[in-house]
Order: sequence, then structure tokens, then C-alpha cells
Amino acid sequence: MARNGYQVFDSDMHVYDAQDLYEKYMNPKWGDRIPIGKARTKHGRIEFSLGNGKVMRPREKLLEHGEDNVADRYDYALEHGYDAPSQVVAMDNEGLDVAVMFRTSPLHCDDSFEPEYANDLCRAWNDWIADFCDERPERMKASGLLTLHDVDMAVAEARRSVTELGVVGLSVCPEPVNGRRIHDRYYDPLWAEIDRLKVPLCFHPPANPKQQQVAREFYGHPNSSVIAMALRNPIELQLAVSAFCGGGVLEKFPTLKVAFLEGNCAWLPWLLYRLDERAELHGVLADVPLSRKPSEYFLDQCYISVDVDEYLVTDVIGRLGDDNIVISTDYPHIDAHYPHAVEEFMETPGLSEGSMKKILWDNCARLYGVS
Repeated sequence: MARNGYQVFDSDMHVYDAQDLYEKYMNPKWGDRIPIGKARTKHGRIEFSLGNGKVMRPREKLLEHGEDNVADRYDYALEHGYDAPSQVVAMDNEGLDVAVMFRTSPLHCDDSFEPEYANDLCRAWNDWIADFCDERPERMKASGLLTLHDVDMAVAEARRSVTELGVVGLSVCPEPVNGRRIHDRYYDPLWAEIDRLKVPLCFHPPANPKQQQVAREFYGHPNSSVIAMALRNPIELQLAVSAFCGGGVLEKFPTLKVAFLEGNCAWLPWLLYRLDERAELHGVLADVPLSRKPSEYFLDQCYISVDVDEYLVTDVIGRLGDDNIVISTDYPHIDAHYPHAVEEFMETPGLSEGSMKKILWDNCARLYGVS
């Protein structure tokens, strides 16, 4: 289907959950704790409630406002319930040859949940997305969802998702769970298993989790909707890059592939410069010695996504090259440019044909191991 002569591979295309997802796929032992979806009447994600009426991950006013502003783009998807066939139609409209499907609002992001419950929420979603992608498996690829509440459960679900469900990547929220950060040695067995499975570890921040997150610190203060939304994903991903490249994870796992998705890329040269500088000055004090510069770990093992309107990508390429950048259309979210996202990216000033080809296809195909 190539767009303007280029094959296009979306590293991070989103889906809206089915209303009955958890009723159909979640372990029935949870009874009235199984999330039940409220029927959708307009564009946007479904809101789920428990049997006692408590809403899980309530919709934000900011989100609802944004969804209303772009609703006219998604009439067809809404009419068809954002089902798998309508997702393929959206890919056709956007000019996508292949896309990896990611969650929109994962329900497990709550420090108060017991590990088994959080893990079973992920298991249900993973089973559903695998069936969703069976509509067109050569074009739609699934990313499996993991929670970090318990490392042993995460290891088992990673293994099941790859070997039984066929997911091509594993999605993890980068925020701390109950105060434990992602470069804590506790999680080493999970990174080792993902490395062994030969799929990428994909960090993708969630919206408004009941966990520690930098954006939450701005709620209740002036213009929080502007500040929190500007900072949330980029800052959480900066912390994740720092943890893995400067915190010793990639030192220990030199073949693990890691992607940092939906948080811009323009900040990356500065962050890697800063990590390199601090590692040189203070590396002797590190309790996990680094044999390489943090930037070298990133350039050898990591990928970062660019937004389609992020014209500063040319600055990133000038400093770091074009081998580590993938693209995300962010369909069907409020800041997506559907159905003209790919066209907008192709109009980026100063972007060479060679870089265009790598970012639109080559890098993403290499990241996910899809030919």
C-alpha cells in the first residue's frame, strides 16, 4: 500500500477497548470486580465500572474536550464500534502497511491493586488484542500488556503473550509501582525473559494512573491541563531512558531492545549529553559500574518515536543519526492527525529521503522483527 512510494509501519497505533472486553475475557472468579463497559454514544474511549458502580480510570474533562473536537474524523469507526475491520479501514485511510496495536487506557495502573488482580486485567486485554489482530494478522500486530506489580507474574505473562498469543512487543508503563522504579534489580528477571523472547520492551506512559507520575503534581494548580499534558509523557520517558541507560539495566542486558513511545524525541540529544557528562564525572561512585557511555547503550539498543508534526526531528538526526527513530500516528487519540498524519510527516522540512525511509519503515521493522 505504500504512501508516496514509501512503505509505512506505525510503531504505536492505538485501539479503543470493546465494551464487553473484560466480561468475555477476564477470569470469572473476580465476580463483581470484573470491569463492565458503559455503552459508547460518541467518539472516545469507553469508561469501565465495577459491580459496585465505582468507575475505573474516570474520563478526564480535558480528554473529553479533546475527543469532542476531533469527533468528526471518526464517524466510521464510531459507527462500527472501533472494531477490528474499522481499524483496517483506518490503516487504509492513513496509508499504513503494518501497525502495532497498543492499549489506550490500561486499567491495571493502580498501586492499591493486589498483584494477581492487576495481572489478570492484563491477561484479559492480551487475549482480546490477540483476537482483534487476527482480523488481518499480516498487517495488525499485537503488543502485549504487562504490569509490574509482581515480577514473577510479569515474567509468566510475558512468556505466555509471546509464545501462545504471538505478540511482537511487550508494553510496560514506566512509572514506579508502589515506589519501586523500573531499574530496581527486582525487575531483572523480567528484562532477562523479554531479552530471551527476542521481542522489544516498549515503555509507554498511561494517562492519569493511580500511581506516582510527574503530571499528577500539577493537578489542582493553575493551568494544570496545559502543563501536565505538555510534560507527562516526555518527562516519564526521560526518566525511563535515564533508568535504563544510566541505571545499569542495559549494561546487564546488552542485547535487550527497548522502545520509548509517544513522548517526543527532540529532548533526546540533551538528555544523552547530560547522562554522559554525569557518568564521566560521577561514574566512579556508581554502585552499578557502566562500561560504556549512557548514549552508547541507547544508540545500540534503543528506539524512540517521533510525532508526525515534530519538526525538530531533523535536529535529532543531525546529532544522533536516523537509525533509532520510529514513527507513531497515535490513532485515534485527540492529538492524532488522522487521516493525514503520514502526509504531514512527509512534509517535514529538511528530512532526507533516506531518513524518511528509515523512520517510516526500516527502523520499525527492525525493532519488531517484522520483514
